[in-house]
Amino acid sequence: MAVSGRDAFRSELTSIAHRDGRVVCLEAWSLYRDHPFEAAHPDRFFSLPAGGPVLAQMVKGLVAAGFRPFVVVGPGGTAPGRAVGNRWLWRACVEAGATVVLPPEGSGEGSVEVRQKTCVPLCAPCGEEETRAVVRQVARSRRPYCLVLGDGPGPSWPYRPNGTGDEVPLVAQESGVLARTGARLVSVGEAGTRLALAARATAPGLGHAHLVYLDEVRLAAAAAELASWPGPSVVTAAAWMLEEVLRALRARTPGHAVSGVLAPSREGQADVAGVLAAVAAFKGP
Repeated sequence: MAVSGRDAFRSELTSIAHRDGRVVCLEAWSLYRDHPFEAAHPDRFFSLPAGGPVLAQMVKGLVAAGFRPFVVVGPGGTAPGRAVGNRWLWRACVEAGATVVLPPEGSGEGSVEVRQKTCVPLCAPCGEEETRAVVRQVARSRRPYCLVLGDGPGPSWPYRPNGTGDEVPLVAQESGVLARTGARLVSVGEAGTRLALAARATAPGLGHAHLVYLDEVRLAAAAAELASWPGPSVVTAAAWMLEEVLRALRARTPGHAVSGVLAPSREGQADVAGVLAAVAAFKGP
């Protein structure tokens, strides 16, 4: 059974907290059930569904005391009627030194500001193994991150670490080596990766590059890496990610045709025909 990004995060963070007594989890979300972190480390778990300024102050105090806080924001935000991923809240937490976890449906509101903070990586990992690797990478780092994680089962992405370490690469490749001719798919996020995998199941000859980082600096570096590969690209991503990835690729892959296909957020609605049509459009009549 596929594990959701949130569940993979909770499990991995709980394991890390066994080894690192500085790790603290704060959930600004009242809908959690049987949280493994709370069961294992009740003295370092806080549920603050209406946190707001109180949550931000707690983060400042925890960081000042030498702890590593992870703040989880869920659907519906931190108060009834408030937008998911309230900008003031997550910005205050990130600036205080916390890693913030946002749901895909609310990440667009704050993602512009995250992308402009060059010291804050914005990650949208896909699948259990890649999500766990990102969490381990965050735990090793001294900087805050912003993670976008879903609550539903993610697609089974064949994650491979970068080199011999556990670092998540800027550009991951599904089949080891991207095809050096023809069109390639560039997937982002769970919805985009699900669509790309469905398209490759129909057309296995397509190359597939997968991106995890969406902040300005790392997205630009990923685009520069993709520029070394000839051929056009078809980007598959959810709405809030698609335009930014298209903009980055078009700016940094001169001479390469780039188009995009919007990936539906719900499983079972993959527009494979739309992806194949976009690929075919590069070939001309």
